[in-house]
Amino acid sequence: MKPLHRLLLLALACLGGVSASAAESFPLTDDFVAYMKSVTNPHDFGRRDGKFFPYSTRYGRRIGYGRAVGDTALYRAGETPAAADQHLRSGLAATAAELATWLAREFPDRPFAALDRTQQELLVDHAYTEGVAQVNRAFAAAVLRADWDALLDDHLYVRGLGNWPDTIKNRAFGQRWIYGDKTKALRPLPRAG
Repeated sequence: MKPLHRLLLLALACLGGVSASAAESFPLTDDFVAYMKSVTNPHDFGRRDGKFFPYSTRYGRRIGYGRAVGDTALYRAGETPAAADQHLRSGLAATAAELATWLAREFPDRPFAALDRTQQELLVDHAYTEGVAQVNRAFAAAVLRADWDALLDDHLYVRGLGNWPDTIKNRAFGQRWIYGDKTKALRPLPRAG
């Protein structure tokens, strides 16, 4: 973990924003952050003149890597890629802490810190994009059991708004966990004829 990110997580922990144990049990790797960028804004929507500016999505106005626009000054000033990256990292760390609390309540025998990296990433990925309160309990149970058949067969396209699947998020998930790097594939695909 980069020193700046460790310092940020410790500062958030001191302020009560992130549990120190959750922050330490889920160090943000550059690989995971790059993946989350492909989930939240793979086409750099809103980027011009070296900055990110607000863009429209079905979820409302966003900036950078899917962050809700909360400050109207961003419409004029924009946000640097470094600031967008930092907001993403902070959001992922806060999500991991909130998810650890949710897991302690919903699955008390499965603490977040005891999960393997794949399980942590899958849960943080979905909790960050959909919100911890919207994590499907059956999806989480499949991840906790490492039941990749159930996960892929029953919960593959769980992300979307209402009955409208979010193809960007679902495609990024497929590229990382199914079709991409064979060392990360949850379940090997059968070979084509």
